[in-house]
Parts: sequence; structure tokens; C-alpha cells
Amino acid sequence: MLVQDSPLLLLVLLLVTQCLDGADCSTTTTQRPAPRRDGQYPPPETLAFLRPLGKLCLEETGVSPEAVKRFSDADPFDDNRALKCYMDCMFRVTNVTDDRGELHMGKLLEHVPTEFEDIALRMGVRCTRPKGKDVCERAFWFHKCWKTSDPVHYYLV
Repeated sequence: MLVQDSPLLLLVLLLVTQCLDGADCSTTTTQRPAPRRDGQYPPPETLAFLRPLGKLCLEETGVSPEAVKRFSDADPFDDNRALKCYMDCMFRVTNVTDDRGELHMGKLLEHVPTEFEDIALRMGVRCTRPKGKDVCERAFWFHKCWKTSDPVHYYLV
């Protein structure tokens, strides 16, 4: 078979030739965008409301504040049982889930300032079918989905 008879083979040969000629052909790694952290975001009034509840949930679950911050600002895949249950605790104390861990978006939006509702809705639109064997894993599923959906605007207090 000649190269001109196979468009795919021709394309591969062209790419190899470009790499040999000095083009950057290294494996592309996806770099996460930096989370937004400034005077207006996360919303100061939301932080003021959530921080005392977060302290309560830290005490209840025993998760470290560093694990919460790491999940919020860096690693969305920390498999930490205490962190997962912290997320469930935050849902419970803000009354946005029921006994089975079902999230009620309307109740959640009550805690989001009006100017950030569109961000919250866009973040959550792909996150409607949680998985997990218990409420802690379901809470973690939501948070991981939201963070993956919009790592710039996601935050965990």
C-alpha cells in the first residue's frame, strides 16, 4: 500500500515528520484552571454564613481543615472518608438534602447570592444523578462533579 492510498497513514507520517523537525510533540497535560479567590468570590456573605457550620462539621467528622482546603483549591479526588462525611454534614446543617442524601437544588440556591445563581446552575446542570452507597459518598459525588464541572468557581468551606 502506498502512502497516498491511506490518508490516515499520511497524517501520521506528517505528524512524525513535524516532531522530528522540532515541533513540540510532547504529551499534552491538562492543567486545571486556578480557582477564583478574591474579595468578591467566594461571596463574603456566604462564607460568613458557612464558616461556623463548617467548624461544627469539622468537629463532627474529624476531617482536617487542610483536607477541606486541598479539595476546594487543588485535589478534587481525595478519597478521604472523613472529608466525604464533612460534605454530607454541610448538606445536612444547611438543610439542602433529605434523609437519603437527595439534594434539593432550590434549597441550595437559597444560600447562593442572586448574582452568582447562573454560575451555580451551570455548575450543577451536569450533576444530577449522584452515585454512592451512602450519604457521605453521595455528597462527595456532588462536590467532585461540581468541582470538575467548574473548578474556577467551585469552593468548599
